[in-house]
Amino acid sequence: MGVEKKILLKMLDEAIALEDRSIPIYNRHLKTALFWSGLPAAEREKLRIQLGILEKESERHTKLLTAERAKIEGDERNVF
Repeated sequence: MGVEKKILLKMLDEAIALEDRSIPIYNRHLKTALFWSGLPAAEREKLRIQLGILEKESERHTKLLTAERAKIEGDERNVF
């Protein structure tokens, strides 16, 4: 069973938008929580690094989703 092109494109648009909106919000909140956490500086630094990795992976994921969307949009098929 396939998915119609317009539905798939809408799903990808929503996934891209969610990725673009959610990770920056999570990052802001978690950085604030880390600041007030009382954790030792070394632990905060480890978590800060992990947040940076999450942010980079999110950017990479957005690029992959965008590229896949462009590929699907240019495809002549209507069902995937």
